[in-house]
Amino acid sequence: MASITIDNVIKDYGTTRVLHGLNLDIREGEFVSLLGPSGCGKSTLLFCVAGLEPISDGQIRFDGTDMAQRSSRDRNIALVFQDYALYPHMSVRENIAFPLKRLKVDTQTIEAQVKWAAETLGLSALLDRAPSDLSGGQRQRVAVGRAIVRNPAALLMDEPLSNLDASLRVHMRTEIKRLARELGLTVLFVTHDQEEAMVMSDRIAVLSNGYLQQFAEPMEVYRNPANRFVAEFIGSPKMNLLPGADSKILMGLRPQDLTPASSADASDAYAVTGNVALIEPAGPHYFLDVMVNGQMVKATANEIDGIGQGSEVKLTAPAHRVYRFDSESGVAL
Repeated sequence: MASITIDNVIKDYGTTRVLHGLNLDIREGEFVSLLGPSGCGKSTLLFCVAGLEPISDGQIRFDGTDMAQRSSRDRNIALVFQDYALYPHMSVRENIAFPLKRLKVDTQTIEAQVKWAAETLGLSALLDRAPSDLSGGQRQRVAVGRAIVRNPAALLMDEPLSNLDASLRVHMRTEIKRLARELGLTVLFVTHDQEEAMVMSDRIAVLSNGYLQQFAEPMEVYRNPANRFVAEFIGSPKMNLLPGADSKILMGLRPQDLTPASSADASDAYAVTGNVALIEPAGPHYFLDVMVNGQMVKATANEIDGIGQGSEVKLTAPAHRVYRFDSESGVAL
């Protein structure tokens, strides 16, 4: 498996710059997610790493070797897309074997590699089926099998779970993470789903408008966001932002940290008071929409005894869970 170095990479489409000098060092065997909203440049960066798009400036290196003069075929990478892109006239066996046949690998090796990939992904009983006879999750596993069968230097995945329903997405992200760890794969994974990135990644690169906002481990991104954009994008429901005593400061409070006050709350806790506008049951807890000084604030409650729509409620958060951002630049203070 390969390490991947993205060194001051710039990508222009005509006069429009879509990647602005990105720098990322992806270690061998690391699972890195490129996370951000639509149009942030994450898929473009993936295609540049794959060699499907030329870069305008900078370098992309695999194990220290510059890839500028190497085509996608010569980079020994495997791609998995949102669309499974399976050949409908081929069986599962033939789909998985296809990359090896293109490389003119001998028949015995192909059979061994297909058997290994099928066993790894739980596809052994499906090898003679057509793609049309498979579920969405099974088709995605076949696409992954076709990608790993030739032992690529890196596995690049572009929104591979977006076409699956919620339960299948949860199952497949567990399977992909397990596979990456067992095989020691270097994975670059594009997603707009922050929960997906949090649970799967060793590190997350958060992008916005072609700029790298933060590159760190999942809980570091969550607990210590570099700026307002990262703070609002990571976490569901998103962080509340309230004006501070100083007009140059915004106070950030995650809904999970903001709860109805109790006598046990520390005297130095952050506190606000407002009126309950909506109570939303959410399984093990409730979300409260509370109007505070003309602004809707989201909070969390384990119990709602004595709390009703329109009632006044005091909300508190531990002082160490209150974030501060520069109101103009958005940089964390």
